[in-house]
Amino acid sequence: MTCGALRLVQNAGLLGSAAGQACSLVALCTPRWLTRPSGLPDSETYALGLWEACVTQDTGGRVCQASAGPRDLAPEMLLAHILMCGACAAGSLGLVAVLLGPSCVRFGARHGSSLERRTTAAGGALFVLAGLATLVPVSYVARVTVQKFWGPEFPANAPPWDYSGAMFSGWVGGFFLLTGGLLILAQLCASRSAENAASSPSKLC
Repeated sequence: MTCGALRLVQNAGLLGSAAGQACSLVALCTPRWLTRPSGLPDSETYALGLWEACVTQDTGGRVCQASAGPRDLAPEMLLAHILMCGACAAGSLGLVAVLLGPSCVRFGARHGSSLERRTTAAGGALFVLAGLATLVPVSYVARVTVQKFWGPEFPANAPPWDYSGAMFSGWVGGFFLLTGGLLILAQLCASRSAENAASSPSKLC
């Protein structure tokens, strides 16, 4: 693989990870993980997030109440709260680490140096971790929701909770973070293999 192709793979991984980080932040902050209609004549929609619960009326009015503490959250939502916070922190550190690699070159380190590789590898690993820490809670909440509200034992006349936009944003974000991190790590492995196979320093990426 040529040097240009390797840089293209790394840039694609960085852009994908940045997009995934943005989607994960949306999933963390948006109070629409689960929604359900009120089932009353005056139509209202309830929305549940990791930080607050909201009621939206058909007239457009909206009232939200922040969670007072962990006891206000169901176990699966509490787990999602913790893991999503960790995922966003890991993704932010990953962006800093990957962007720090080129900065090392500008401040005196040689391009392709051990320091640049280590910071980039750390960033890629953090993106993979952030992707997993995003996909796991979203998928777990989805599974518990299906078991609780879509099983045969759930009353047919009661409106069930259903997935909403924040969960889909979490799935997309986790996929992009995981894919971006793997692309960055794959680029590093391919670059190391190319250097080992090169016969002269002029061929190094």
